[in-house]
Amino acid sequence: MSKVEVMYKGFRLIPLAAYDDGTYASMLIIGRADESQRASSVLGSFVDADSACQYAIEYGIAQIDRGGVAQAV
Repeated sequence: MSKVEVMYKGFRLIPLAAYDDGTYASMLIIGRADESQRASSVLGSFVDADSACQYAIEYGIAQIDRGGVAQAV
């Protein structure tokens, strides 16, 4: 499982890549520093951990920019 923390507009984004049957499942933990964090469901399957984590970060940034963080995770 890969973890790299990214801060974006006051939100902490922690992408996760879990190896599962030949692919890597992408997930995201997101929250503000002063609040509880939430985890997404599986966002997709990828050929490597880096791709899975990159997608999770891009997904989180898009949700923040749209104002849909509470609904997305």
